[in-house]
Amino acid sequence: METRQNLLMILVQIGVGSVSGMVLAIVGYLLTNNLFLNSVVSNRVENGFWVGLFTLIAFLSTYSLSVAGVAYGIKQVANRFGQDCNLKHAWQGSFLGPPALAVLVMTTQLNWQTLTESFGVGSLFSWVILVVQPIAQFSSFPVSVLLKIGVPVELMYSLSVPIGGIIGYRFDWHRSNAALDRANDDFFKTEW
Repeated sequence: METRQNLLMILVQIGVGSVSGMVLAIVGYLLTNNLFLNSVVSNRVENGFWVGLFTLIAFLSTYSLSVAGVAYGIKQVANRFGQDCNLKHAWQGSFLGPPALAVLVMTTQLNWQTLTESFGVGSLFSWVILVVQPIAQFSSFPVSVLLKIGVPVELMYSLSVPIGGIIGYRFDWHRSNAALDRANDDFFKTEW
């Protein structure tokens, strides 16, 4: 695949994945918050633990629907462009995109000097921090540049889901064996 078509596919995957994820997130929010939490749980449950547990369940189901929408959007666009996309890896990448961005944002805001001093200057952990600090600053450099030029964090979080899904299925090392997998699927579907 040539570079221009590859870039176009990635941009379309980000757009379609974002829109499909947003639509499923809205549907999930309406179902879990309005129907489940407000009508079923709010009148019957008054204990703080149960309200918190049901709120967590509602949040996780909404997040899962959003991630599923993004992963399926990425898969459909990849199939339209003639590429094989493993849905499992797109799902995993979409699910892990926002936590990875949260870690990168945290490393840009971390005061390394205070962290080193809190464990003692000569301790083993301070030496580990001295090794980890350049790696963390190098890996979070693009995020720190985006934060310094004023890109909203909310925009980065909403784009981290489809970008994580694209990275997830692009780093799938089994993708090159797609023809072999299809042949195996056809073999096992035959009736004996």
